[in-house]
Amino acid sequence: MKKYQQKSVIAVLTGVVVFVMGSLILLYFAGHKLAATVNDDAKHIIKHIDAAVEESSRILIPLNTRIFTQCDDANLLEMRRALFDAKYVIDIGFFKNDQLVCTTGAGLLSKVIDDRKPDFIRPDSNVRIRFEPKLRLLLFNGREMPVVIVRKGSYNLIIDTTAFVNGLITAHRWEASYKAGSKLHHLAGHNGLYDEITHQHQLPFETLLKCSDRSAGYCVAVHIPWSQFFANNQLLLVISLILNCLAGVSSAFIIDFQIAARRSIKVRVSKGLKKGSFYWTYQPIICLQTGKVVGCEVLARFEDKYGVLYPDEFISQIRKHHLTWSFTEAMIAKVLEELTPLEALPEGFKVSLNIFPCDLEQGNVSLLAQIPELTHSRFIICLEITEDEYLDTSIAHAHFRTLVESGFHLSLDDFGTGYSNLRNLQNLSFHQLKIDRTFVQDIATEGLKASMIPNIMELVHKFNYTCVAEGIETNEQEAILKTAGVHFGQGWKYGRPMTVAKFKTYLT
Repeated sequence: MKKYQQKSVIAVLTGVVVFVMGSLILLYFAGHKLAATVNDDAKHIIKHIDAAVEESSRILIPLNTRIFTQCDDANLLEMRRALFDAKYVIDIGFFKNDQLVCTTGAGLLSKVIDDRKPDFIRPDSNVRIRFEPKLRLLLFNGREMPVVIVRKGSYNLIIDTTAFVNGLITAHRWEASYKAGSKLHHLAGHNGLYDEITHQHQLPFETLLKCSDRSAGYCVAVHIPWSQFFANNQLLLVISLILNCLAGVSSAFIIDFQIAARRSIKVRVSKGLKKGSFYWTYQPIICLQTGKVVGCEVLARFEDKYGVLYPDEFISQIRKHHLTWSFTEAMIAKVLEELTPLEALPEGFKVSLNIFPCDLEQGNVSLLAQIPELTHSRFIICLEITEDEYLDTSIAHAHFRTLVESGFHLSLDDFGTGYSNLRNLQNLSFHQLKIDRTFVQDIATEGLKASMIPNIMELVHKFNYTCVAEGIETNEQEAILKTAGVHFGQGWKYGRPMTVAKFKTYLT
């Protein structure tokens, strides 16, 4: 996998990680919201249980202080008066000899009812309590009701357990219980839920066991499964997931954008000049008459952790962002470092370096005359001026004279393309002219450019230049150029651009 592909994978993985982390955060807050909902439900039920216990005491104590021995009008009146503002107690019964003889709803019963054995007796007082899941009251003849029956003394109270929740809680499963020692007595709700939560593994946040602080022994178990929570919060869940997805995708795009910015050609070239991502290769130049190596052209190459950049990619960026002179300085320093130690260089060996016209016009190139390693090197430095930029000859002339006086040779590169013209040949002190590879490649097809080579050679002889033909690949091209009088050749026929180590081997 290429490095830029690895970076794209990193961007995708970053998006996935952000999505996963966002999902975990969403679950965390959802869990706390679920726990808060469960806690609110438990507090709500306990609040009503406490109120029901207080209401029961408020009704039973006054009734039992009045000594009624039978269910007469006075007794029924007191019972109904006690029930008047009750919120939880829906019926009151009067007992005589453990037999129910009248209720507020039915009055005096035609048939007395024996009291059933209670489920338990509260240890703190002689209060008997039992749960009736389907009691049909005479007061509410049309339906069965889950109630708690509380008896103390001669009276019992029928407490509606549905009033504990009053339709205001979220939980579908809850249980109100009374703990007497180690024994648990069911009072209302889903029978067995307390034991289920206590002894079975539950998912986090969805259950709670809570006991009353005001009414000792009364406890509540509440269970809201995650499925119910999500079903109750579908819109919030969908919005959160959408935002989470957007966060993940946005993070991936941001990371990818940052990586792309870091691997943009501009940034890569700028950093490459500082970090040594540029390296230089050497392509031999051959004398067409003798076949011997007489020089080489230095060609820049680029490779960093993101991959390779080709010259047509990085040269334009170097020009655009005014890095030409930094590039040239780096090239010259490396060439001196690599070629100076080579003992195999023949006498008069010429090293051709490409120079940007803008550096020539700005006077930067003239600074080369002040570098002793160049002016007194073991080889001749030939500065090739590319013709893909306009060159102001009036400005360049003075700098050319300085360079020539310091021992540099000057070459007009890629002649026949760009801004090349006869005035440049006449006004500037060139030593050499290089025929562009397009003229050489046109030889095989006998095209128009190939037919211009003899005319170019007339100019070469007229101005007493030497001539180098670029892009020679075949024997036919070499023979025609040699016949035309071209002095030197360069191309894949003689050798591709190579590192200094391979060039050293090539020379020997």
